[in-house]
This record gives sequence, C-alpha cells and structure tokens, in this order.
Amino acid sequence: MIVARPRWTTHLAGTALAIVLMSLASPGWAADFQLDNVRIDLGKLVINAPKIAIKGSTLEKDAFLALFTGAAASESAAGRAARLNAAEISAPELSLVQTVGDQKQTTTYRDIRLTDIREGKIGHGESASGSITADGSATGPMKGELKRTAFDAFDLRQIARVLTEKAAPGANEAMLPVIGNFEQDGYSLDMGKAGRMSLGRTTARGFAAKVGPEPLLDVMSRLAAASEEVERKQGDKKPADADKSPEKTEAERQLGLSVLALFDMFEYGSGETRDLVMNVSPPPKAGAKAEAVDMRIARMAFGENTPAKSGFAMEGLQFRSGEAKGGVDSIAYSGFAFGSVIRELRAALNEPDKPIDQVDFRRFIPTLGTIRLAGISIDAPAIITGKEPVKISLGTFELKAGEQLNGIPTSLALTIDKLVTPVSEATGHPAAKDMIAMGIRTLDLSAKLDLAWEAAKNEIAIRTLSFGSAGLAQIEASGTLGNVTKDLFAGDLALAQVAALGATARNLQVKLQNFGLVEKLIENEARKSKRKVDDVRQQFTMVASLGLAAILGPSDGAKSVAAAASRFVAKPGTLTVQASARSATGLGLADVITMTEPTEIFEKIDLKATAE
Repeated sequence: MIVARPRWTTHLAGTALAIVLMSLASPGWAADFQLDNVRIDLGKLVINAPKIAIKGSTLEKDAFLALFTGAAASESAAGRAARLNAAEISAPELSLVQTVGDQKQTTTYRDIRLTDIREGKIGHGESASGSITADGSATGPMKGELKRTAFDAFDLRQIARVLTEKAAPGANEAMLPVIGNFEQDGYSLDMGKAGRMSLGRTTARGFAAKVGPEPLLDVMSRLAAASEEVERKQGDKKPADADKSPEKTEAERQLGLSVLALFDMFEYGSGETRDLVMNVSPPPKAGAKAEAVDMRIARMAFGENTPAKSGFAMEGLQFRSGEAKGGVDSIAYSGFAFGSVIRELRAALNEPDKPIDQVDFRRFIPTLGTIRLAGISIDAPAIITGKEPVKISLGTFELKAGEQLNGIPTSLALTIDKLVTPVSEATGHPAAKDMIAMGIRTLDLSAKLDLAWEAAKNEIAIRTLSFGSAGLAQIEASGTLGNVTKDLFAGDLALAQVAALGATARNLQVKLQNFGLVEKLIENEARKSKRKVDDVRQQFTMVASLGLAAILGPSDGAKSVAAAASRFVAKPGTLTVQASARSATGLGLADVITMTEPTEIFEKIDLKATAE
C-alpha cells in the first residue's frame, strides 16, 4: 500500500512489515520470556512495541540482549538473523514512525504472530489488522485502516544479506526465495484534500532476491540523497551543467550503474490485486474548476496470474471526471523485457566517452513481446455547444513482435478491430461534411498487418495488410519482397540502408471490397451536381474505362485493369488486381529509376485484374 504526497512516496505496507520483522529478528531470542517497551531507533524510522513475547527460543534473554552490545555489535545482520530460532514470537501492537521531509507517518500493526522460526526463516507470519496516520502533508492529515496481512516462508537471513552485503568482485550470487506467499486482505485510506482510495485483496508468491554488487541499503541511501539534491535545486536558474565537475559526473555514472544492478537482483514471481478504488482531487490549474477523478480497477495481475501466464494484466478499468467517462476491459502485455535495454545502458555508462554518433540507439529497444488492449470506451462532452457528446470505442488492439535483431522485430502482427469514432462537423474538413451528407455519422474501422522476414529465403512476406470500415469498404493486400538480407537489421545504419535499397518486389495482390461506399459516393455526387444517380454512374464507368486506358497504355495488363475497374464501378462488388515481376529476382528500385515512361512498368510485370 502506498501513501503518497505530490512529490514522493512515503510508505509501502508490505515493505514496512518486512522491516518490522527484520528488526524483531536481528537479535536472537531467549527460551520463553517477555520484552517490555521495546524501541528501535533507525533514524528516520523508529519502531516501538509495548510488549513482545517469545516462546521456544534457543537463546536466553541475556544472550539476546548481548546481540546489541559487545561481540554481537560486530556480527553481521545476516549472521544474527541466522541465529534466530523460536517456536513463536508475538506482539499485541507494534508501530513504525517514519519521518520524510515535513511528513510524519505512523503505521501500527496489531496482533502480530510469527511461528516456526528456524535459522532466520519464518514459516508463517501474520498481523490481524493495522492503521495509518500521517501529518505534515500539503493535502492535510491522512489516515487509513489495514486488514489482515500474512506471509509464508519469509527468509530474514537472505533479506539481511541483500540489504547489507555485496557480492565478491566477479561473483554472481544465487537468486534465492525470500517470500513464499504473501496475502493482504485490503486497506482504505483517507488522503485529506487529495481524496480517498481503497484496495481489496492482494496475493503474491515466488518473490526472490540475490546479493548484488552493492548493499541495497547503500544504493537506496544514495538515491534518496540524489532526490533531495534535485528538490533543493528546484527553482535554481543556474545552467543544468553548471556544477558538472569530473568528480560529480563520475559519482552520477556510478549511481546509474548501481541502479541498473537492481534490475538483476529481484524476481517478482506471480500475484494479483483486486478492487482498487480511487477518488482523487488533483490541484486545478489557475482559474479552472477543481474536478474529482473517480477510478476503479477490478483486477491487476502479474506472472502466472495473467491470462498469458506471464507479463502483466489489468482488467475492468473505469474512470470518470465531470462529464467525461470511460473504461478499458483489459490491458495486458507478455514477453516484454527490459533485459537488453539494461545491458546496453550498462555498456553505455561503462563507455562514457564514446561519441554519440557511434551509438546504435536501436539496441535500446526492449523486447516488445505482445501488447493487447480490449474493450476501450470514452465518452466526452460535445466539442460544440448543442451538439452530441463525443463517443469513441475500440474493440481490440494487439501488437505482437517476433524475434528481434538489434532491436528490430523480424516479424510483426498488428490488429485493430472495431475502432468506432464519430464523424464531426467541428473539424471543418470538407471530407467530413461529405460523409455526413452521405449519412455516415460514425466510422467503424478495422486494420490488420502481418509480415515476417524469412531468413532462409531472404524474403519479407507481407501476409496481410488490410484497412476498412464496416458498411463502407475494405482494402486488402499481400505480397513478397525479395533480396532482403540480414544486413537490413545491422547495427551499421549505412549497411542497413544499402540492404533496404536492394530489396525487390516479387509479387503483389490487392483486393478492394465494396460494402456500400461506391453507391454513397455516386449518390452524393448526383446530389451535389443535381443529376440522376444512373447518369453519374455511367459517367464514372466511362472515366474508369477510357480514362484508365489512356493513362495506362495499350498493354494487355493495362487493358485488364481498365476493364475490371469499369465493371467494378458499374456493379460494385470486389475488385482484385494481381501483379508479379517477370524477373525471378523481382522488381527493384534501379528498374524503376531507369524507366523513361511510367507505362514501361508493364513490360516488367505480369498484371491481371478481375471484378466480381
């Protein structure tokens, strides 16, 4: 759970509870005893517990107390965690007091019980409930309630190592489980003037971590210091590079490498969160009316809890602000990965003096995988007073990228289905006025692209390229590009350009299907010219027949196209045009450039056209 103010995040409930458990487990505990008025001061975080009861510990009370002084003071946090063995540790109440800037936040957990604790690993832990209060925020006091929080298989020793230790130079530490299962039954939060939010049940499993090149606490401290420095300089009118001394630049480079290392230190497993509800009131712009934003998300999931069994998914998003409202049935991605980006960023930081013109920015493209959106709807107020509200919807959007070479996908599939958008007079575009005159008030658009590079053939197969609107028309195309070598994906841009220019067109098929658009165009022209519809159709048929014949020339292919086009206009249905290069290598750019007349292309291709 996050309690936030405009510029920073102050609290993560699960992490805070982990800190509590770490603090409890840092020492070892005596056989059966009770500790009263425990206070652990960690600077900006103070932990208080009126009473802590320990049962079945392998350490006596004095041995536990010695962990804070004397020889224990030199023992590592992981070493102390590993000495923790107990049947049960419980506390009726435990509070964390955090101070961040001007804000002071207190989180209180009630009825805490940890069981089956062996060598720093907690079999099961649970807090029955909790509460949150915060003061000092610009939006006023905050308060909230936590429901039950529980976990299984919590490895304090490994967490302590990740927080306080670093891997040996050149060593790659093992990724170890740190939380087997996590459950949080929900919370509610009153953020004062900023609004309210609540969250339903959250579950997660399979969280793992490994020791990195630097202790995590050190990295987080440096990040906090850098953030505070940025805040101090807000409003400073000095040039951005005024204090870019070599020492400071090197420090920033090292911090960047440290942050990148964090991406290799964690695996997040799987989980889901349900029933997020927010009512927030962002500060209005000067002179504008403040409007609250209501948002609901039925479910957010990651890992194996998603429909694709990987990646991320969000379902049942709804929002409203004033007269505007909308929703998204689902947003999901799978196969998306930043690993290649992290690798290239690390390489760039390790070569700070490398000229910018030698950097191949395509290598910074992440692994795209599959991105899918479904069921999008947006209702907005009318653009012009007195007109109808604007309504836009989208059935499906899906982008699927195949294997990537130097960041460029070697296959790509794009689907857009049922994009419904209004035709508005507010645009002032003549085409919009004509469509409205033809009775077209909305467009129901769909498009599809499916292409792939076939390495064995050095070809790009354009399997499908289509675009259309329901009730009007659709155009579909397919074809093959030849002589497309691997150099097209080369890191050398000049080499990639040469490969692109060397590509040839081998075949192409285009199909135009009429679902009523041609009739509407003819009727509209008849209305504007005040003529009969049949007269306009005859005129268009003659233009298609004689006009195209004059433009394309006397070749058999040109005659086939002109005849099919005139038949299509006379009786609109499906017009199909097929073209293939006569040369086995295809038709290249050089072949086109050397033509003195456009009609010479018919000497290099075979062309057929039909109308049905």
